[in-house]
Amino acid sequence: MKYLFKTLIVFTVVFFALKFILFMFDTGHNITYNVGNFKVKEELETKENNNYYFELAHEKFKINFQINKNYNKAEKVINKIEYKKIDDYQCVLPIFKNGQILTDVMCLKDNNITYAHDLNNKKIKDYLNTLKKYGYNTNDYKDNAKAIKLSNTQTIYEDNFLENHYIAMETYKGLNLFNGKKSNVQIFDNDVYTKPISYFTDKYYIVADYTAEYTFKMFHVINIINGNQIDIRSYDDISFDSYIQGAVNDDIYLFDKEASKQYKISIKNESVELFHDKNNLQTYNGKWEDISLTEALDGKIFNPYQTNDVEGYDKVDKVGNYYYIYEKENDYYNVYRADIQNKKQKTYLFKTTDLNSVIYLEDAIYYLNEDTFYYHYNYGERRVITNTELEFNKDLSFGVYKK
Repeated sequence: MKYLFKTLIVFTVVFFALKFILFMFDTGHNITYNVGNFKVKEELETKENNNYYFELAHEKFKINFQINKNYNKAEKVINKIEYKKIDDYQCVLPIFKNGQILTDVMCLKDNNITYAHDLNNKKIKDYLNTLKKYGYNTNDYKDNAKAIKLSNTQTIYEDNFLENHYIAMETYKGLNLFNGKKSNVQIFDNDVYTKPISYFTDKYYIVADYTAEYTFKMFHVINIINGNQIDIRSYDDISFDSYIQGAVNDDIYLFDKEASKQYKISIKNESVELFHDKNNLQTYNGKWEDISLTEALDGKIFNPYQTNDVEGYDKVDKVGNYYYIYEKENDYYNVYRADIQNKKQKTYLFKTTDLNSVIYLEDAIYYLNEDTFYYHYNYGERRVITNTELEFNKDLSFGVYKK
């Protein structure tokens, strides 16, 4: 009897150990199941993140979307789907495990999706009120954060700050930091109104030494989590007629137009070294590629998201399983998202006045619209910082890092 008992214990331990190993090495799943009249395709890729991707299909209705939620690799996480046809719109609300609502009602019209909070349609608003029985609340998609005035020019919306998101805003003398330990970092004694040789990457901000006159040898690097500063020195004199091309990991790449040289600035090694001369210049768009001296002199920057898969728009980025599509209208750009498996169906997200301000993070997209920085996520857009100084100086930049 003792032997059988010990054997049972051993088999139990082995069973759970194997189950744990399989769980740890499970890279996700791709399954299909039915919820009511809907056919649901569910995909999870744990190598990149814990985001779920879905396709919901019902007769001629089909939409694709993503949620940012860790269900510990569970399958069949949609339990119920509410569907309603209203005028020319077909509206759908997926309800997830434990009755959770993780996205606004999505309304399809002419193969484009608009979230209900962006629609001014009385019939749709009346329909949304009927969804309260499921815990749906239209107020979840409104920005009700209280404005906190920090100065004559700067207002923050602290209630909207996301956990573990560290935010930095350039000032004329340094940086203002939010969600971290330090609220202000002074880099320069005097105001510097334009700092073209500056850049946010990962958790760092780097800026040239603007106390120098014609050339410089020093870069100031700030950790935007804690405000700590290091200085990195170059052996070469670098011209102020330079620009930062981009970053790969913690390394930043700069092109000196006057010297026609490309430098690599390593934050990890606290070093500046010559990367390439004018006869062997490179750019990075997901992989290293050769570029001509003319392209470098014209200001070609790195764009790891750049793609030509979708044509006819002002800009298209490919991030994970999505295309982000930018279409100019008057003085701003409408921004849409499309699934890589269904690039003809677009979901409207937000509008921005600055293409170069957009920051893609796992669960949010940060961007500038006029004088306010926002982020967009499953519950719509939220204000973060308003800086009226941007009405007069568009060069003040913004960085975000998720820890």
